[in-house]
Amino acid sequence: MWTFLLLLWSQGSVFSVLLYQKPNRDICQSGTSLKIQCVADSQVVSMFWYQQFQEQSLMLMATANEGSEATYESGFTKDKFPISRPNLTFSTLTVNNARPGDSSIYFCSSR
Repeated sequence: MWTFLLLLWSQGSVFSVLLYQKPNRDICQSGTSLKIQCVADSQVVSMFWYQQFQEQSLMLMATANEGSEATYESGFTKDKFPISRPNLTFSTLTVNNARPGDSSIYFCSSR
């Protein structure tokens, strides 16, 4: 059975909005799911989820607007990476059926 590390960006600010991610980092077993929470200290219109593999460029995974389905970029699907955005300060990204190839840094940003 494979065990691997998913690194998660912990916090940052954009235009004086502070974002917090939980967990900061996590290790999970192959085939399990991992949920990542992104909390903003004030209301934001859009939240963006990114993935970055070691020594590679950022890849925008999806854009999440409050109360609507996330819009996914090519190569990312709702089945593998479901995103919830129930209000203007909160979003979650789930990595379903995690595999070693999913080991990367995941983080959110806002607008």
